[in-house]
Amino acid sequence: MTYQLQPIPAQFVGQAWKEGAHMLAKACDASGGEITGDQLKMLLARGERQLLRITHSGACVGWATIRIDQLPNVRVLHVCSLYAPGNHFVGCFEPLKALAVANGCEEMRCCAGAAQQRLYQRTLPWETLHTTLRVTL
Repeated sequence: MTYQLQPIPAQFVGQAWKEGAHMLAKACDASGGEITGDQLKMLLARGERQLLRITHSGACVGWATIRIDQLPNVRVLHVCSLYAPGNHFVGCFEPLKALAVANGCEEMRCCAGAAQQRLYQRTLPWETLHTTLRVTL
């Protein structure tokens, strides 16, 4: 059976959080302080990002959050956070790609640390667009 993405409406984010979406806080921990799990939950509940349940063979195997960005020259589906342990991120690539195309997107993007970048690029067609550097002031 294939992987499927189930969009969770904003009014059901609290329920989904109790069912396992709270694990997205682990993805937030890798953001370098950019966002916390509680802040992500608030953005989802306000409809500023879309929560997706990732299923495989009828079982929930992960969670993702996305947003659609209309940039001046390209429409992009941005994967903001992903929790899909056990290599399930590979399986959800095609459904994410289909979702992007269905929403008129020409690209998908995500942010990743060095280890995730190597892993994603080893098994999927992600290419490095640019690297973001930071200095704390």
